[in-house]
Amino acid sequence: MAATNSFDLKSLPTHGFNWVKERVQKIDLFDETRVDLQAESPWYQLGAMYYLAWMLVLFTGVILVALYLPTTAQAFNSVDVLSHNPLGSILRGMHKYSGDAMIIAATLRVYRMWFTAEYKNKGELTFILGILLLVIAMYSGLTGYLLIWNQRAFWATKVFATFPTYLDITPANWAWPWDFAHYKNSWLIPNLIGAGTALVGNLTHQGFSTSQILMGGSSIGQATMTRFYSLHFALSLILLVLSELYFYKNRMNRINLKKSKVFLIVAMIAFTAIIFPAESGTRSNPEVTPLPILSDWYFLALYQLLKYMDPYWATLWTLGIPFVTIGLTFLDWGPERNWLRRPLFTSIGIMAAAEFVVFSLLIIANKANIETDPPYWFAHMIMMITIGQFWHWSMYKQRFPMTFWVLFNLVVSGWYFIFWHVIVTNVKLNGAFGGHTITAWLASLQGTPVDINFTNLYWSLLWVAFSVFQLLVALALFWSDRSRRDAREAGLIPEGATA
Repeated sequence: MAATNSFDLKSLPTHGFNWVKERVQKIDLFDETRVDLQAESPWYQLGAMYYLAWMLVLFTGVILVALYLPTTAQAFNSVDVLSHNPLGSILRGMHKYSGDAMIIAATLRVYRMWFTAEYKNKGELTFILGILLLVIAMYSGLTGYLLIWNQRAFWATKVFATFPTYLDITPANWAWPWDFAHYKNSWLIPNLIGAGTALVGNLTHQGFSTSQILMGGSSIGQATMTRFYSLHFALSLILLVLSELYFYKNRMNRINLKKSKVFLIVAMIAFTAIIFPAESGTRSNPEVTPLPILSDWYFLALYQLLKYMDPYWATLWTLGIPFVTIGLTFLDWGPERNWLRRPLFTSIGIMAAAEFVVFSLLIIANKANIETDPPYWFAHMIMMITIGQFWHWSMYKQRFPMTFWVLFNLVVSGWYFIFWHVIVTNVKLNGAFGGHTITAWLASLQGTPVDINFTNLYWSLLWVAFSVFQLLVALALFWSDRSRRDAREAGLIPEGATA
């Protein structure tokens, strides 16, 4: 009897358990299983560097606990006293820069795993843990810098802790028709996103509740300090217990580094702490808002992104980045792991690294205006993915990825153009509201003075034109490839020839 490949729902739990079990057996927490590769490349020592920096954070943190007073009245003074003591200053500096080293090592490790496709061959859970280690390091730093209780930490934390409240607010341009009295320029078609936000927000108040839990109330105070102080410890404690249980069970070395490299890393962190002491700043003052409000370096790119977007979408985008990153790895189906043979995913990785660096520099320079700046970040994202798609086509001649991307661009760019510049916008023409971006633009071409910036319109037109251009190029490539295949089948082109 012939074997059947029919799907059996009863066996689904078994298959799921086996899938997880196989990947748990291949977990590589801190690159402890890559001893052979560590001798060839320092890129495979990043996990051990993360663990070493983390141990320094824990060691210095335990000492700082005995000297720090976690109250709003005494926190800043206790930190300031440490900063004016030579040994205390070095201790603070090593704690801070070890935390930074953790984030640097974790970030580079995630990029290494992305470009070398380590999430393949049953490595999905290892990649997810790599993302998780990065997120834990970042949020450990986020909870830690409030404890200084200075101006920058206070106001940066206020921005972070109050941002979830935007999840309860439906963007004005995504209202339902029955909300037309409140939002004059709404879609005439029911919008699922607006409805979902309103429904969930009314039932759970998820944004407000999250903010209340983080701050311990409606404003930053002693309850916030207590929560962040506890969370700062809890993140490391939970990770320490889980990682030690893992190492105890598998009998693996935690740090596969030579003693000379361990000494060099510790010396570099200590040297940095001496040359660039950790700053105390000025005591927090809720009455005075510093401008600009900046977080630590590893959140700067996100702060810049938030300045380019509606707060609702910015919050969803920020929360979704780790999940999108993990989800993309499950779309990389091929067996190829060489980054030059995976053009689409390589382009996405380069795009993410470039935007991280550029956005961090832009927010330091205070360059962002959501009203006038075109969405450079979005244009760059589209361009890089397009490059990856055409690169992928040149190598594999697969139509589906190219077709999906071209049609996606065409539909979304056209929809955005009509939605934003025809339906949503409502500008004043001849002293009364009643025109849209297109009518205002045409009026301005005829000499009518219009108080509106057309940068976004020009960007939208450019996006539509670029989408049409992509479609024409893709059709030309498909036609050319079909002609070559037909000619080859007819014997006009020898097998193996490129033209």
